[in-house]
Amino acid sequence: MTEIKIGTRGSRLALIQTEMVIRRLQQELTADSDLSFHPVTFTTKGEIFGNVSLSSIGGRGVFSGEIEEALVAGKVDLAVHSAKDLPSEVHSETALLAVIPREDPADVLIMPKTRNGDIPKIIGTGSPRREFLIKKIYPEAECRLLRGNVPTRLEKLKSGEYDAIILAAAGIKRLGLDHEECFDYIKLPPDSFIPAGGQGIIALQVRKDHRLFTSLEKLVHRRTQTALDAERLVLRKTGAGCHEATGVHAFSSALRTEEEETLTVKYFLFRNGRLFSDSVTGDPKRYKELIDRLLGSHSFTATPEE
Repeated sequence: MTEIKIGTRGSRLALIQTEMVIRRLQQELTADSDLSFHPVTFTTKGEIFGNVSLSSIGGRGVFSGEIEEALVAGKVDLAVHSAKDLPSEVHSETALLAVIPREDPADVLIMPKTRNGDIPKIIGTGSPRREFLIKKIYPEAECRLLRGNVPTRLEKLKSGEYDAIILAAAGIKRLGLDHEECFDYIKLPPDSFIPAGGQGIIALQVRKDHRLFTSLEKLVHRRTQTALDAERLVLRKTGAGCHEATGVHAFSSALRTEEEETLTVKYFLFRNGRLFSDSVTGDPKRYKELIDRLLGSHSFTATPEE
């Protein structure tokens, strides 16, 4: 039996996502019936410094750096990440594969039922993107820093620290926490409340020289992979980081045949007091050209990703 070690964070959500990937690999890699998959948990910088803003400790990559280092060093064979937590550039010797269909990419505003729908005055979020967008809906609200795993955040809401909090729909669904009796859940439509790049996508990271790489490439969910690649390309080209309010959402039309399919990419970036925002639709097989069209009319001031 060949043991395949899979690097992951140790949170309940991370382990659920890793188990989803393991089940998929066990079902599909039947030719390698001698494979045994085992999670290897890591504590990341983002978890160690759990009470400060992400931008103050390095921004994107603080939930993946230790795991990627272990992958490149050969200490683990594969790595599982929430795609939205990854920096726009990963190690050149590795690839990101979307082997699980994307979950709902939307954000959700959650409030205690006891508020009876009252406008929230204090909203918990640690995301500049969410703060920027929710202020369009509730301009008088105060956004306060919210960190911690999903159950911890919900407990803080229950305790009265916040009137409302914003979470990713994908995370609360995977945890089975999307129908708690004590909360009202208000879905924020991704058409206007544009998600973070990669939100709702589980990314499997693998070294390109690993013996399973070719087999794993064949398992990708095509539409999810295209969305992941397109959204990450926008992040790379804009140089957007965790310290900026930015969102990008790529989604395919639901037409019957692959030939009829189209890809729409929407993004926004608030930088130096200026709002960049646009959308484009075209052939998903030519998504790189679509991104060039999407961003070509704008002149971005390059900033290092943080």
